[in-house]
Amino acid sequence: MRGSDDVIGVYNLLYLYLFDRHHDLSLPTSLLISEKGEIVKLYRGRINPRQVEWDSQHIPQTATDRLAKALPFPGVTDAQEFQRNDLSYGSVFFQHGYYDQAATWFQLALKDDPSSAEALYGLGSAYLEQGRTSEAQQTFERAITLHSSFPGTLPNAWNNLGLLAARAGRTEDAVKSFRQALTLDPDHLIALDNLGNAYRKLEQWDRARATLEHAIEVSPRDPEANYSLAMVFVQSNNTDRAYDYLQRALRYRPAYPEALNNLGVLYLRTGRRDQAVTNFEECIRVAPWFDQSYLNLARVYALEGAPGKARNVLLELLKQHPDHVLAKKALEQLPQ
Repeated sequence: MRGSDDVIGVYNLLYLYLFDRHHDLSLPTSLLISEKGEIVKLYRGRINPRQVEWDSQHIPQTATDRLAKALPFPGVTDAQEFQRNDLSYGSVFFQHGYYDQAATWFQLALKDDPSSAEALYGLGSAYLEQGRTSEAQQTFERAITLHSSFPGTLPNAWNNLGLLAARAGRTEDAVKSFRQALTLDPDHLIALDNLGNAYRKLEQWDRARATLEHAIEVSPRDPEANYSLAMVFVQSNNTDRAYDYLQRALRYRPAYPEALNNLGVLYLRTGRRDQAVTNFEECIRVAPWFDQSYLNLARVYALEGAPGKARNVLLELLKQHPDHVLAKKALEQLPQ
């Protein structure tokens, strides 16, 4: 197998965790695999074919044989059989962004323990990252019916069910799932952020404000909660508090495109044109893929009677998004 970055990344994790190594994988490396698909031996560097042939003919077939071969000296152990921690390996691969491999390990963990809420949550999370939303939902729904060994498992599963409902446009169902997550863990920051935004979408401003204020009590430096609370104050025309929370969001996440853009919009509403333009330009600089600041900046120039500047901004947007409908329409409306 030729070593691409992904292949090396996957096998390096396997090497580090499966074999309990403390240094990275070196190439070339060879693995002896049993007829069951299990890795039973690793060879670093050039291999001796005779040694590999001998090893392949002496793969332990029973737990007793494996134990005898694993221990370097005679002795006594309480372990009847050594097992791999598939759940732990799944978590490691998930954390490093290898979702296909993570799903495989979580499936192996479920094979060993079909009632593991942790394995189901992990598998559902891998499906979610893979875009397999139907399978993710079914897996999370199985997880929430089980007992969990870790306190965060079930709140996280409920939160992810809420995310799936929100993405499908079922905001009321999303609210129920986020609230269920918070019943299990009242200070679950992500669920608080998500619930606050769901209330915003339903235009339930008082509930949104109370939920997001709780989120900020839990984590004052959370940029998402500060930004979302600012948007609640924008809706209630409380510009001073909106400014305050937008600036806090940017303090904790300087390259936050939505916060930069909406702070620019707020500056425009309150007659602070130069600061608005500065914000739009900064947003374009740090997040060139984010379209709203291009459109807003072009609109400023168009209203000021500077179609050339507006055209240049829109052309820059079309370099990022060649099929952007609003940019093309705005270009057509500019005077020649």
